[in-house]
Amino acid sequence: MQRFCYTNSSLINLRSNIQVILRFLFLSCTLCLCFSSCNSQKETVASRGMQNLTAHYNILYNAKELINESERNIQLAYSDDYDRVIPVYKEPNETISQSELKKLDDAILKANTIANQKSLSKYVDNAYFLIGKANHLKSNFYNAVEFFSYVYVNYPKEKEIRQASLAWKTRSLIASDRLEEAEASIDSALRYISSEKKSVADIYAIRAQLHIYAKEDAQAISLLEKAIKSAVNKQNKIRWTYLIAQLQEINEQPKDAYLNYTRVLKSNAPFDMAFNAKLSMINLKNQLSGDTSGRTRQIAAMLKDDKNRDFTDQIYFQIADSYADASNIDKAIENYNYAISKSTKNVTQKGLAYLKLAEIYFKQTDYIKSKAYYDSTLISLPTIYPDYALIKKKADNLELLADRLSIIAREDTLQMLAALPESERNNKVSSLIKLEALKAQARKTNSQSGGASTIQISSTGGDNKFYFNNSIALNQGLADFKKRWGTRKLEDNWRRSQKSASDISNGVSPFQTLDKDPFQQLTIAETEANLDSLKKSFTESIPLSSEMKLISDQKIASAMYDIANYYREVSADTAEAVKTYEQLLKRFPENSNKLAVYYNLYRLYRFVNPKRSDEYKNILLNQYPQSPFAKIILDPEYSQKTDEQELAFNRFYNEVYNLYTSRNYPEVLKLIEQQKIQAGEKKLSVQLAYIGSLALGHLQKLDQLESAFKNIVDSNPDDQLIVPLVKLHLAYIDSNRTTMSNRVFALLDNDSKDNTFIEEPVFEQVIVAKQNNEQRIEPTITITPAGQEQVPISELKKEEIKSETPAAAEFFDLEESTDHYFVVNVSDPSVNLSSSRFGIGQFNRVNLPGTVIKHQLKSIANQNQLIFVGPLTGKEAAKTYFNQINPLIREIMKIPANKYSTFYINKQNLEKISDRETLDRYVEFYKRNY
Repeated sequence: MQRFCYTNSSLINLRSNIQVILRFLFLSCTLCLCFSSCNSQKETVASRGMQNLTAHYNILYNAKELINESERNIQLAYSDDYDRVIPVYKEPNETISQSELKKLDDAILKANTIANQKSLSKYVDNAYFLIGKANHLKSNFYNAVEFFSYVYVNYPKEKEIRQASLAWKTRSLIASDRLEEAEASIDSALRYISSEKKSVADIYAIRAQLHIYAKEDAQAISLLEKAIKSAVNKQNKIRWTYLIAQLQEINEQPKDAYLNYTRVLKSNAPFDMAFNAKLSMINLKNQLSGDTSGRTRQIAAMLKDDKNRDFTDQIYFQIADSYADASNIDKAIENYNYAISKSTKNVTQKGLAYLKLAEIYFKQTDYIKSKAYYDSTLISLPTIYPDYALIKKKADNLELLADRLSIIAREDTLQMLAALPESERNNKVSSLIKLEALKAQARKTNSQSGGASTIQISSTGGDNKFYFNNSIALNQGLADFKKRWGTRKLEDNWRRSQKSASDISNGVSPFQTLDKDPFQQLTIAETEANLDSLKKSFTESIPLSSEMKLISDQKIASAMYDIANYYREVSADTAEAVKTYEQLLKRFPENSNKLAVYYNLYRLYRFVNPKRSDEYKNILLNQYPQSPFAKIILDPEYSQKTDEQELAFNRFYNEVYNLYTSRNYPEVLKLIEQQKIQAGEKKLSVQLAYIGSLALGHLQKLDQLESAFKNIVDSNPDDQLIVPLVKLHLAYIDSNRTTMSNRVFALLDNDSKDNTFIEEPVFEQVIVAKQNNEQRIEPTITITPAGQEQVPISELKKEEIKSETPAAAEFFDLEESTDHYFVVNVSDPSVNLSSSRFGIGQFNRVNLPGTVIKHQLKSIANQNQLIFVGPLTGKEAAKTYFNQINPLIREIMKIPANKYSTFYINKQNLEKISDRETLDRYVEFYKRNY
């Protein structure tokens, strides 16, 4: 019984164990199915639970840690410029983000895993949000905006993350300069701000940033105060408090600003912020007390604190500012230089000190030194500095200003010498050159001894308008000499071209010598032995004839006009601009730019002296009513309307020209006749009338062609482009009347070389790439002078235009004796230039008779198109051609004026242009040197 009982008990236990095992196996299978369903995305309670578990505690956590670490690193790398209003957040840029790209890419990869493989979890919205945030920190702001927008649109029930997405989306929009979109985005967040908690401070702060950009400081301060009350992040609170203090200081609320700076100083603020808060407090304290005498001493006392050792440059900068405010310029210059010498880490601070010195020397009209300090400023400041582009523009134009001032000084001196009797003139030139040589030797001796100069050279006067008293003019003269001749010893026959390599130093940039004396490296004996060469060279430039005097006057007038434009456009110095314009009118009342000068004076005087403004307006309206300036005064939209009319005309002209080149002459005549009816025969463009005459010549006898040509000449006496060409045609007809009269049609499509008529361009196909990578055929045009055979023109040899990679900062050279080209740089790679090149051919036939001139087309890396005309022998020939064609270029080119620019270039430099980057580099080089 017992055994039985035992056996039954064992069976019962066994049965129970089997049931447990079966249940375990069933549960295991269920779990396996759950796990496998993760891939198939089968929606069950178990699968959602498992995905939530792994997404939240594994993937999402690690992705957040990577992003948070990168955000901290970016904020540490960001350097605030406390001389400006700091931004609400330390936003990334491409440079700062570079070191964090790997971490952020890893975070994006992890977040993508949730979006792609854990789509049943409740953290997919968080994953997309993290991807957006990672893209923002990578400075991929456009991508970030898309991800934040996706979260906002696709997860309407997740209120907090939607609000956070709007906040971060706005930050990305602001960082990518899409301010209107940013305003709309943050306003959407503000509408629902009471319903969420975590992002409320960010939303207020971001909206405040937009108010700051709009110069609405009062609204910005109010929102920042709300942001501080709602903020959890202590460093954000401190940052926004400092920002409020800056805004209050700007808006003349010194007491409130002082209070907030004090709060920053007493908080756990970063040391650089606390340091700058203390500097601001010193300034405000003196301002509130009305006694600024102790400001410099209080700032200097900060040098004694070892904790401020890393901020020595900023302290000296502030000391210099104090001296500058007190008009003690010498002390200001001294301390700005101290700031520069002490700047070892903060290159932005060094750049700001250079900028202050550049501005000081600019006000002192020492433009050579000012230019040098502007150059140093641009080297030191980061390119993302807010005013970098403006500083660069001023530096580039400052060189123009120095150059124009030197032209005036030189030409004034030459004209003064021209007015002297010959014997007195020769003695004056000799004494001036000897005087400069002695002064140079004195400076050299002083430099070598390191002491004060013991040689005192008296000057003929202190007037810097006199050429030899003007250091700018002398330095520019040396630069001009070096551009042409290189660095040469003063000796007999110095112009001789057959020099040994040791006699001429290679690779010397004229800009490296702008601050050197022309005679500095010479001994007195060397100088005196070679004065005859210098004297002869200088004497040859003295304007003794009326023609030379006229040229000299034109140089001065053009230089004065450029200087006045500089003051008006670049430095925004209205007083100096007005003064220079009026000096120009007084000295050269009939200068070629007088109408533009009248108009500029009318505009400049409008708000400062309306009576004077009316005087110049009345001159234009009464004496020059047909000028564009008078029409703009009467109709401010005249310029825009003219541009629209010009655009419409260019489209119509191109249509007619294409019909003409495809030999559809009847349609050409039909369209021109319709235009004549619309505009009236007297208003028909001379260029259209010319093409109509050519089409007529292909359909009618000679007498009708000749009559059409004569009508063009009679109807357009002032035209400078077409009428001179038509007169050449009429002369050719007179010389070949019998032959042309015997033709069925005056002009033949397939003219033989014996019957060449100079109106016909010869077309040769050149491949030019379009924007969409298709190819378009453009003609190369050869101009064949009357009586000569047509000369076929091929493309420049491959070795003539080759691509090179820039290897040095000074990539281009200033060789003047080589072949040059006039260039039209077209920024649109797809626009058709056939009709424009036809116009260039028309100009060349008139202005370069008897020569074969190529004007060809070169595609620059499918980014720009260059029409280049040449070769022209030497720089002067290119400059002359440039000055002749440029006044007509808008009439010649049949594309919008904002799509092209013109310059000239030597053959070596043309060969180096291979893409838009090198082209832009040459344009900068051209502006500096030509």
